[in-house]
Amino acid sequence: MALWVSAELRFELPEQVKRDVRALLSDQAGWKTFRAQDLGMLLTGVVARARAGDREWVSFAAPLYRFLQERFHSGSGLFFDAPSGFRRRFASFATQIYLSIACYHYGEFAGESSALAMADACVRKLIALQGPDGEWPWFFDAAGGRVLDFYEVYSVHQYGMAPALLEWAERYRVRGARNALIKGFNWVLGQNQLRRSMLVPDLGLTIRSQIRKRELTTRAPRMLRAIKNAYSGCEAGLIEDSGVGLRLECRSYELGWMLWSFGQRTDLLELTHNSAFGKIPIPA
Repeated sequence: MALWVSAELRFELPEQVKRDVRALLSDQAGWKTFRAQDLGMLLTGVVARARAGDREWVSFAAPLYRFLQERFHSGSGLFFDAPSGFRRRFASFATQIYLSIACYHYGEFAGESSALAMADACVRKLIALQGPDGEWPWFFDAAGGRVLDFYEVYSVHQYGMAPALLEWAERYRVRGARNALIKGFNWVLGQNQLRRSMLVPDLGLTIRSQIRKRELTTRAPRMLRAIKNAYSGCEAGLIEDSGVGLRLECRSYELGWMLWSFGQRTDLLELTHNSAFGKIPIPA
């Protein structure tokens, strides 16, 4: 994140940060501990610094990408969550976002068609697995390309993380990307299972998620269900509305994702200037 932010804002990294990140990137044996988010953000950050003209980071980009390609890519189109181990196949929605965005960044920077193809394939798979009201499922079997559990359905995925990825997919003409973005965002505006807005305008906050009521304070049933579905071949779906509740939280990074995704977009006024956000001047 430090690499990406400093590149975007055009300021120099502190020397201590440079040393720490270089040490991390130079220790390829240590990469085996990376999870998808670690790898995705590092590759995105390295590419951002390289594109900003800081050539010392260029040498790290290709090895990071090869590691991603060899250890995180699944034939299903989805990405694994880790390079090895039991947990590897149990991948979250966030797994797909961080690695796909990194592939788009690297593919465009390096002219690497395989990276762009992997990102496109992941987007197409996610669109195929999107729920009937635009829900983005939370948990996947990356090996089989199946949904293991839809819940929790997180608002930040709908209005922030998915749009950040789908903007790239639109640029590369992935079929259905724009419609999937709009449908997913409308889920937040009330076109969801509970038929209620996930926004709290008076507080300037959002409601974190829709969740199985019985799992507000424990993850154990969700973990057991995911394992069962993975090894039995069962396909997960939505449950009855009466069993779904709300997690009344909002974390700062969630609103940050919305700014990242829509801060520079002026082509989706039906979303960014929706009446749910109050009176917002429409740009000329």
